[in-house]
Amino acid sequence: MKKKAKKVISIYLIICLCLCFTACRTVNESQVAEESETYISEEYNLQPESNEENSNTDNSTESMIAPSKEEVIAMRAVVLDGMSEEEISRLKENIKVANTTMEYAYLNDNIFDKLSDADSPYWQYFDKTGEIQIGWWYNRYIIQKDAIMQAEGITEAEFYEREYEPGMAYNRFDAANFIELIEDMQLSVQNEMLSADLQQLIDLTYMASVTHKMEYANQIYKILHDLDYFLLRYGIEDVGAYTQDKGTVAKYYGVLTVYGATPYKLDETNSYNVLYQETVENDFIKYGEMERVHQEFKDADGIVTYYYDMECFYFDDTYPEKLNETLQDYYDSVEEAYIQDAQVYAEPFEEDVNTPCNSLIFQYFTYVDEDYVSLVYNDVCYMGGAHPYSAKKGITIDCVTGEVVDVQRFLDDSDEEIGEQLQSVLGMDTASMDEWDFYLTETSVVFFYYDPKYWDSVAARRVR
Repeated sequence: MKKKAKKVISIYLIICLCLCFTACRTVNESQVAEESETYISEEYNLQPESNEENSNTDNSTESMIAPSKEEVIAMRAVVLDGMSEEEISRLKENIKVANTTMEYAYLNDNIFDKLSDADSPYWQYFDKTGEIQIGWWYNRYIIQKDAIMQAEGITEAEFYEREYEPGMAYNRFDAANFIELIEDMQLSVQNEMLSADLQQLIDLTYMASVTHKMEYANQIYKILHDLDYFLLRYGIEDVGAYTQDKGTVAKYYGVLTVYGATPYKLDETNSYNVLYQETVENDFIKYGEMERVHQEFKDADGIVTYYYDMECFYFDDTYPEKLNETLQDYYDSVEEAYIQDAQVYAEPFEEDVNTPCNSLIFQYFTYVDEDYVSLVYNDVCYMGGAHPYSAKKGITIDCVTGEVVDVQRFLDDSDEEIGEQLQSVLGMDTASMDEWDFYLTETSVVFFYYDPKYWDSVAARRVR
């Protein structure tokens, strides 16, 4: 079986996670002004405009008194007690790199303003790994399409006619990987208060990736800032001595549990949230091959009265054979139902009616690892009228047993409790679980309606 490469827990993981804050930098107003007098200064400005000071927190940073050097040193000794020197060094270094990287993005790249748009391409750094497009090349910089259109005074059609080159980047790690790193470091922490602050980072990263709300990303920065400058280091001396402006390192947000702060208030329904954007993989060649089945049924005159098509995916031989056996059972059951439908359409319909058909269409993978695989199919029924009927189906298989597993493998909630959560999150009167299915991701169980155009998908945090 293909094994996911064991992630190296090091500062390089955080650097890769934060590539959106440093690599492939988008252009600032002053840079493009030299190139184009019509550049949109409102979108890309050197100064932060995210109203970062007013983001949701129970603590007023204006009234916060920063701990003294002596208090920082004393608290550091308390919270790091019981950890080895290697564990302490790794924690300090990872938090330092994460903080300074986000700090640079905040001060120079206006990152929180960009993330205030839930559709910003920069959210891809939270959502997915691999090749991502974060804009378009324009005058040696990567910027957004709307900015180019306004700068050039062109329409969207004209934009695509000019064939601007996509601005691509490679993201090695996403939010799930960052969560894994923090959880790994959390295991070495003996102090409950410091562990709680690391848990805040975990919860906020999860919420940011699911909801695309800038406030969560902003709070991640505040926690990293205080952890770095007012706990694991004393920024005013350790960093301030090397900077002309000590304003940033001297800024104290007062968000750490170790100093008695109230944890950031997450949404009341933080265990179940509307999923802002799906992160899926539809390149089946990475995992195996697709076999396509086409079967026609004709009447005595040779006229096709009904047909069905099936896309049957099979994992290659690096994966357990049990997976393909289970998938084959599923395909067989679908095909049996299609053949039964053929009896309904034994005679041709009226001339103005199209030929009825059924189609099993592969959609995407959502999780492929050593423990489980999760993929989604769309079962389409067309009766010859105006519109087909679609029903999406999630299939999650245990790689060891080959068993198709239910959602309780990953959540503690019963179907009734899940239905109540869906009603609450989506504002539904009722939620029948017969019309909902799920797929798995690294961090979530995602529930989707059989026809997604009617209801949004909802993500619940995996407990296993």
